[in-house]
Amino acid sequence: MMILAQGLTKSYGSTAVLQGLDLTVNAGEVVALLGPNGAGKTTTIGILTTLLAADAGVASVCGHDVGAEPESVRRAISVTGQSASVDGMLTGRENLVMLGRLRGLAPAAATTRADELLTEFGIADAANRRASTYSGGMRRKLDLALGLIVTPPVLILDEPTTGLDTRSRSWLWDQVRATAADGAAVLVTTQYLEEADQLADRVVVLDHGRAVANDTPAALKASVAAPRLELATAQGTPIAEHHTTATVADLRALLADAPDDAHVTLRTPTLDDVFLELTTEVSR
Repeated sequence: MMILAQGLTKSYGSTAVLQGLDLTVNAGEVVALLGPNGAGKTTTIGILTTLLAADAGVASVCGHDVGAEPESVRRAISVTGQSASVDGMLTGRENLVMLGRLRGLAPAAATTRADELLTEFGIADAANRRASTYSGGMRRKLDLALGLIVTPPVLILDEPTTGLDTRSRSWLWDQVRATAADGAAVLVTTQYLEEADQLADRVVVLDHGRAVANDTPAALKASVAAPRLELATAQGTPIAEHHTTATVADLRALLADAPDDAHVTLRTPTLDDVFLELTTEVSR
């Protein structure tokens, strides 16, 4: 078990943010943490990365207690947060090479890896410019590149693709998959449900600080509703729908009295349906 949290609670004044959260992430697994704003995702990340102390419960990363062994936890993880944390006084390449060296890479290996990441994220032309001159999107890409400078035992990504273009997002997904395939445990929070569906082996849905679902994307979608056949006129006006396993008999029954120019669509549940079914809006 690379990440283990049991009974985590955290409150700010009278506001309970986490209320007995349990969470696990295994080696080689990508787990997506979903939930409305204020559900406790970022607080969970803060506790697991030693930036926040839980009020109660226990949490460990790679066998190290996050409260008692924070330095060991920090050495075992790579973290990318919601906001860029690069050093503006250094160039893009210098940021990456410096972190590569701190992570144990030899000088030549750190430079090679830095140049690979600068190219993959499309910011190689700005490699020798100070990061303070980068646009917000470029700083975000550099921040993500810093998180990937080495393959850590645990990779934690807090809404990693916010602000990324389509090409960079797709490339990052490939990197996350490759990192997990190398044996790392990956925990990712995201507001993009398609991203969780594409990436995650397992999805944990938070609502008001509690895990209200924990399963594979396919199992969660199947738990919400069965697939259904939807019949509409050529102009798009709904005629009928039929919950089905999409057998020929179902299709014949649906089409028996349909106009010749009707359209049939197989509608399957999505993670959007799961999200809306299981979560409520957080009051502010």
